[in-house]
Amino acid sequence: MQFQWLNKIENPLVKPFYKQYLPYSRPNKAEHIAVLKDNKTIIACARLRPIGKLSLLTGMLVSPDYRGRQLGHAILQHMQPQFKHQQTFTFALPHLENFYRQHGFTQTEQVPNDIQQRFLAYQKQGKSLLLLGFNNSNQAGI
Repeated sequence: MQFQWLNKIENPLVKPFYKQYLPYSRPNKAEHIAVLKDNKTIIACARLRPIGKLSLLTGMLVSPDYRGRQLGHAILQHMQPQFKHQQTFTFALPHLENFYRQHGFTQTEQVPNDIQQRFLAYQKQGKSLLLLGFNNSNQAGI
């Protein structure tokens, strides 16, 4: 497996991957996109969406054929140097809270307005999500 941050010009390379497995996900050219590849095939992906000085971890996806191999952990470990203490957030499904906790994310309610507004918009759509923030002093390890 090979980890890679895509160059901005390469961002469109993930669109077919998302279209196949997560069709509602819309990567954009401003995002920093991390991938894991098996040979030249993308098998896992996650994105950091800049929101001013903040980042939103989004679009975490592992190909169904590769699940159960700890690739979600691997991609987050590679991405972690880009996570900023109390400036990187994610909206997680409740059953994934422990997964994200292992990478330094904890449930939080005190967040900047830009993140809060996005989170509330998802909640209004009826999505059950947790608002998690990265806290590098809270890492439990894997």
